[in-house]
Amino acid sequence: MVNNLGELFLKGGWVMWPLLIFSILTWAVVLERAFVFLTLRPKLLQLAESVMQSLKSGDTAAARQICHTQKPYVSDVFLGTLDTRKSRESAERVTERNRVRMVGYLKRNLWILGTIGSASPFVGLLGTVLGIVRAFHSMAEKGAGGFSVVASGISEALIATAAGLIVAIVALLTYNVFVTAANQTLSGLKLNLEEILDYSFDKTPGAATAE
Repeated sequence: MVNNLGELFLKGGWVMWPLLIFSILTWAVVLERAFVFLTLRPKLLQLAESVMQSLKSGDTAAARQICHTQKPYVSDVFLGTLDTRKSRESAERVTERNRVRMVGYLKRNLWILGTIGSASPFVGLLGTVLGIVRAFHSMAEKGAGGFSVVASGISEALIATAAGLIVAIVALLTYNVFVTAANQTLSGLKLNLEEILDYSFDKTPGAATAE
């Protein structure tokens, strides 16, 4: 089967090489983003719950300590909501900036999937055109038609088309999955942060009212 796949790849013409690179990049991004979402989403939910439990028990220091046990890009998102030394408006601005940084982290490298999903069909189409040109060139050289004359060129065209579509489908499907997952994670995070802000400033005695 490996030999057959290798032969099939080579029959698709030179456009199969950029499609192979696209495929490798796609799966690299897919595996990296899958690891991020599978580990980060539960961590954010667990951290939000732990912070809220500490706030409800009146222990803001414990809530901050819980945040410091996480990596900076995770802890900073919640630490801004717990800073009652300044006004709520200031805390909201800090929280929003940190949330925007989290948006960038969650959606990092997804542009690669979107670009590959858009470009791959056109690369495959280029291979289709080259294969058809090759078929007609063979007819011109032989001075005759027939399946045996054009088979090689048509085969190249069909293989390139199929490869381009396969790469594009995988890239676009995974792109949509990760964008949806990122949006859902961010929506849940926004609700959690608003709840923590409300509880932190409403329940904290002597919380600042002005910067």
